[in-house]
Amino acid sequence: MKLEESVNFFSGPNSVELKKKYRNYQTYTNEDLEFDLFQGFHTTNTSIIKSPILEAGDIVTNTMTNRTAIVSPQSAGKVMPQYITKLGFKKNGDAWYLCYLLNESKAVKHQLYKTMEGTVLRRVTVVSLKQLEIKFPQLEEQQKLGELYRLLVIRERLQNQYKNKMKQAIIEIINREDINGGSK
Repeated sequence: MKLEESVNFFSGPNSVELKKKYRNYQTYTNEDLEFDLFQGFHTTNTSIIKSPILEAGDIVTNTMTNRTAIVSPQSAGKVMPQYITKLGFKKNGDAWYLCYLLNESKAVKHQLYKTMEGTVLRRVTVVSLKQLEIKFPQLEEQQKLGELYRLLVIRERLQNQYKNKMKQAIIEIINREDINGGSK
């Protein structure tokens, strides 16, 4: 079944409309999307509201980087630009399972790679996303797999935070002991 048979799509406004109508809003960026992905925000909201103003729990995908995330409360209220597309299930579906499919599934990546446009910067189009052939398992299986993926990205964030703190602590010790880099 094609993804568009199960999922609704809503793209952000173009840059002119963004500057004109939404100048009082912060723009949702790729950094916001990456931050949101690793927050692992739990949502039961799988529908779509046709508004470029994001709400916590919205499923969004960046067509430039081909990354999908769930909007966290920290990013709620920002306006999505044209290269961000909001996704929502027409019926029941698990948001984190959809994130897994679009971010990690080899079968989906293979389909998308064949349809990417551009010679220097290859990007995905909304049309190619809509045409993806997807087999959705039963909702319970989606929820189980989606929760595993959500926990995986949270764990990855925590491991990166730990790694960065360890690096800072070791550099601080080296700086203290080194006659050229520290306090001696």
